[in-house]
Parts: sequence; structure tokens; C-alpha cells
Amino acid sequence: MVLSSGLKLGNTLIRADLNVPIHEKVVKDNFRIIKAIEYLVDLRKISKSVTFLSHLGRPEGINLDYSLKPVAEEMSLLLNEEVLFINSLHGPEVKNHIDENPGKVFLLENLRFHDEEAENNLNFAKKVTENFDSFILDAFGAAHRNHASIVSFGNFLEAYQGKLMTNEVNNLELLTNSPKKPFSVILGGAKISDKLQLINNLLPNVDNLLIGGGMCFTFLKALGNNIGKSLYEEDYLQEAKELLDSDNGKKIHLPTDFGVTKSIDSGIRLDKEISEFSDDDIGVDISERTVKEFAAILVTSNTVFWNGPMGIFEVDNFKLGTQSITEIVSNLEAYTVVGGGDSVSAIRIFSDLSKFNHISTGGGASLKYLQGNELPGVNIYKPLIL
Repeated sequence: MVLSSGLKLGNTLIRADLNVPIHEKVVKDNFRIIKAIEYLVDLRKISKSVTFLSHLGRPEGINLDYSLKPVAEEMSLLLNEEVLFINSLHGPEVKNHIDENPGKVFLLENLRFHDEEAENNLNFAKKVTENFDSFILDAFGAAHRNHASIVSFGNFLEAYQGKLMTNEVNNLELLTNSPKKPFSVILGGAKISDKLQLINNLLPNVDNLLIGGGMCFTFLKALGNNIGKSLYEEDYLQEAKELLDSDNGKKIHLPTDFGVTKSIDSGIRLDKEISEFSDDDIGVDISERTVKEFAAILVTSNTVFWNGPMGIFEVDNFKLGTQSITEIVSNLEAYTVVGGGDSVSAIRIFSDLSKFNHISTGGGASLKYLQGNELPGVNIYKPLIL
């Protein structure tokens, strides 16, 4: 890896996306942390010090349950050296820590402990950046937010777009502009309302749209099927029907059989075709025939984008569909892109992250980008070349 010729960043501030699940002060999924530190060795060669900052959850003011200290501890384990945690964002405490520990890696406290972050307060941006010489925006997962650390920190420092951010954009642009055909998209998750704009934007360009998860029941209900007590969205039945009836509707593939239960808490599963649903059945997973139908489409694809599970895979009896799709996509020769979120959790359980060409760190941001929305934080700074 060649470093930018003669580039010296001084004390570097990186806005990363370290918004990870934490339970009892222990990080439960470190994927975003791993991606955030991927290029750290090279950054340190051209930096006097490197300081990360991020948001975590929605603390609504100072709430130590949302402290980033456990993230600093996880980063320390991954780097095999102490990442120094600073429990503030600006002022003498930050300056003193950096001055007294040259060459070290630091993590500041949660950006969202301060309302000024979400308000895009310029005075706040100036205060946080005053102890640094350069700024790298590498938080693709937050790039859809018009927050101070995303759009304003770069006003006060020499600013760059990080390598992770650039890589994310390049991979998503490939899907929207020049996917190798046939191009298949797998969408799951609970709600059609979360994915409707995405479907409308991608459908003209895809060859196949495979729909599973809870969202498929709105489509099936729109076609007149009895879906029992399965989750669906009444307000979106008409839009689902219009999509199915459109010129591109033939590209949409819906499940034909399901794992059903009378009670999700029971964990009891029966497998039925959609035509066999009882009024009290709840669809919780796709079943074997649908898996085979989806697999037949996927193995002929050259590009695959996947976002969202096929069912409630956290319950052992309801995992078949998600596990099967994970394993199938893992072994494709196609170029595979995963849109973050629950799909990443499924891959960790049922496969290996390394078997996919690109896994996005930004679930919400990647979907917004693929919906055709411009993200406030994308391509506003020159790319950092490492």
C-alpha cells in the first residue's frame, strides 16, 4: 500500500461509525470496529496521533449506559495495545491527553451526549476540532445524517474522505450504475414501508427481486392470499399491488411456502404452502421449496445484493430460510454485496464474513444511497489515498 507522497496529517481526528451493540458493558458485535481500524497502521505512519470519535445509540443527553468506553476496550483488544479513552469531546482534557501521549490512539466520548451534534452547531464543531490538525470522515453508517461531525467538522481542518467511506460508495455505485448481469436482489426484514423506495429505485435495473421476511406478507395479502395472523401493512397494500402489476412486476419473486406457528414464543414450527394457511397461522420463515426456487435464481446471477433476513432466525426453529440463503450466497461465484444490519448478524452465525465481496457498515445509509438519495456526508471531502 503506497502512502500519499509526503502527506503529513499531524494530530488526526477520525469520525468513524462505532455504533455497535453493547450488553452489560461488553461489545457484542465488533464488525464496525474492525472496519474502522482497518487502515490504522498506515494512518499512524503519517500522523502524530490518531483520535477516533463516534456516536453510540440515542442517549438523549449524557447517559453513561451509552458511553463509548467499552468500545475503547474492544479496540484495545483488537489492536493489542491500549486505546486511551477520553471521557469528553473538547477542551483541556483532550489536549492534555494528546500532548502527553504522542503516537497513541485515542477514543473520545459519545458525540450524542451533546445536542449540538444533531443540531449541526458550528460552534460545537469548532470546539471539538480545535485540538487537531486534520479530519477524516469515515463514518459511512452515519453519512445520511446532517450532523455536525458529518458535514461541519471539515470546515475547520484539512479534511479527507476516509478509505472505508470511499470503498462503500464505490461498491454501491457498482450496484446502481453497472452491475454485471443477471443482477439479483434479496430483500427481507419486517416492513415493506422501510424498503418501498429502495424497491422502486432498483426494480428497473434488476433482473430478479427475491422478497422474504415479514415484508413479503403485504405483497401476498395484496394478491388476495390468506396470510393468517402474519405481519403486514394495511396502508401499503395498494402500492404493493401496483408494483406487482407493473411492467417490472414479473421480476418480483415471492415465497410459496413457509414455516408457520400459532405463537412465536412457543418456537413450534409447521411448514405449509401459502394456500394452506389457517386464519391463526403466523408466517415466521420461508420454507424448503422457496429456498430451492430462490437458489435456482441466485446460482445464475453475476451480481447479488442482499439486505434483510428471511425470517426470525434468532429462534432456532425459525432459522432455516435465513441460514439457507446465507449459505447459498456465501458460495456463489457472483459479486456479492450485503447491506449491513441483521444480514451481518446472520452471516456471523451461519457463514463467514470473508466469503462476501463487500459487507456494508451502514445499514440505513446503504439503503438510502441505493434508494437514489444524496447523502450529506458522501463525497464532500477529497479522498484520502493510502
